[in-house]
Amino acid sequence: MKMRVLYSSGNKKVVAYATALGEAQDDQRSIADTIPPAYSCDRERLVVLVLSVGAKLEDKVRLFIGELTPARAMNVAFVFESKDKKRTPAMDQAIDIIREAGANVLTDNIYYVAGGSLFSSKLSAEERRDIVEWCEGIKASLK
Repeated sequence: MKMRVLYSSGNKKVVAYATALGEAQDDQRSIADTIPPAYSCDRERLVVLVLSVGAKLEDKVRLFIGELTPARAMNVAFVFESKDKKRTPAMDQAIDIIREAGANVLTDNIYYVAGGSLFSSKLSAEERRDIVEWCEGIKASLK
C-alpha cells in the first residue's frame, strides 16, 4: 500500500514512534519524514501524521495539512502525543483542516502516545509492537 509517515515533534520518543512506523513498512518510501516533507505527497493511499500538538498548531503543520487534498492523500491517520490520551482543541483543529482539504480523516482509531522524558528516546519492544499493530489494523481496514 502506498503510504507515508510524517512527523512534527521536538520530543525524541515521539520521533522514535514515527521511525518505528516507517521502518515496519515494506516500501522504502514509507520511512518517516518531517513536516514539511522533502518530497510532497502524491496519491498516497494512507498518510500517518505523528504530531506533538501544544495549545495551537505550528504554522508549518497547519500549512502542510491544509494541502492534503484527495489528490495528495486519500486517507489520513493520526498519532498524537498526549499524556492523558484526550483530544485537545488543537488536535481537533488539525482534523478539521484536513477534512476541509478533502482527505478522508480516520478519527475512529487515533493512537495516543505519552512522550518520554528528556533522557528517554527509545521505544520498548511492546511500544514498538503496539504502534506497528495499530498501523497494520488501519491498513487492513482500507483494503
